[in-house]
Amino acid sequence: MEELQLSSDLSWIEVQFLKKAVDILCQCRMTLKWTYAFAYYLKRTNATELFEDNQRDLEMATEQLSELLEKPVEAERIPELKQQVLDKTVYVASRREVVLDDTARGLIEGRWEYNVDIDS
Repeated sequence: MEELQLSSDLSWIEVQFLKKAVDILCQCRMTLKWTYAFAYYLKRTNATELFEDNQRDLEMATEQLSELLEKPVEAERIPELKQQVLDKTVYVASRREVVLDDTARGLIEGRWEYNVDIDS
């Protein structure tokens, strides 16, 4: 963020979009970590397929945001990069909410079937 401030005329507050993007990225990686563990114990059902589709969408969007954040910053392309990062951050956060909401709803509805006995 400091590098971006120095290489452009952006203020400290104007580069905070990067911090927010990194925070969302970390949250998504944490969510993905636990969804992989959860998916490991799910029986193969249509509900599991939908869960894995949502998981895959989140994974792809998270990787795309990560790639944007790793790009070298060119002073003349800062406004374009900022808009791309802001757009992708919003999209990634919404995909994370979809995964979390669907997983919680599946638990409440009893939609998930497991390949091990978890009642013991």
